[in-house]
Amino acid sequence: MIAFENFITHTLHGLQFGFVLFLIASGLTIILGILEVLNLAHGELYALGAYAGFAAIGYLTGLVAPPTGPVSQVVYLLVVVAGSTLAAFAMVPFAVAIETALFRPIYERDEVYQLVLTFALLLVFSDLIQLIWGTQSKYLQGVYSTVNGIVVMERVGITYPTYNLLIIAVGAVVVVGLFAFFDRTKTGRIIRATAIDREMATAIGVDTDRMFTLVFALGVFFAGFAGAIALPPSNANLAMGSEPLVLSFVVIVIGGLGSLRGAFVGAIVVGVLSRWATWQYPPAELAAPFAIMAIILLVKPEGLFGTWGETA
Repeated sequence: MIAFENFITHTLHGLQFGFVLFLIASGLTIILGILEVLNLAHGELYALGAYAGFAAIGYLTGLVAPPTGPVSQVVYLLVVVAGSTLAAFAMVPFAVAIETALFRPIYERDEVYQLVLTFALLLVFSDLIQLIWGTQSKYLQGVYSTVNGIVVMERVGITYPTYNLLIIAVGAVVVVGLFAFFDRTKTGRIIRATAIDREMATAIGVDTDRMFTLVFALGVFFAGFAGAIALPPSNANLAMGSEPLVLSFVVIVIGGLGSLRGAFVGAIVVGVLSRWATWQYPPAELAAPFAIMAIILLVKPEGLFGTWGETA
């Protein structure tokens, strides 16, 4: 019974970790799949979102009373989600300015220019965070501890933090929303068509400059949202951008470069399997995602799914 309880708990940990990874990797995948830019600054955008979330969530939760029952608890959690969304939206004008002024002139140039630019932006974002918020880590533990753990399965007595379940639920909603956007909406189909054949899209009248700006802003939004929504259980610090960036690369390599579906499957696989591995052997925490990637690539070198346009 204890083993079963641990299995469920660590599986939930894996799902939570996987959905956070997907929120980060989806932005990186969208930018890579459409713009064909490998954004090395994506991890710092995640960190910037966490710091922005510290301000937005902290402010909004200060306006409401701590929860005293199920209804007020739901309201409190919705306020946290609203703060995370506000933090992500605050980064959108910033993303539009960067894409227009810096990325647009180098789309047709050699990839090395894009790598140098995104690496430079990584350093700039890190310094920007220090300039605005200083060097001390930022915490929202008060927000996290305000929400008590809940009973998931009464018969076996499994408890799990409400906020962690919130991350899983929000991640699931984002997955459904993203796939619906790219499959069911006109704008989403235009974006996919642009990814498949940029010249043909231009020939039929698609404003690719406007579409690229939208795509970059969308990628930055999800990086910022991931940083904000994942902040309360942990903290915002200057070194937090490197690990999500590396793991996002692992996820998109496993899933297949440019595939949104692959990013989702890769994130869940990495999240759950790495948490299971860590549960059984704690020193495997760092190596597990890369071991998973190596095994999958040995079986399927191109990743689990194809390129963006055909199998998004």
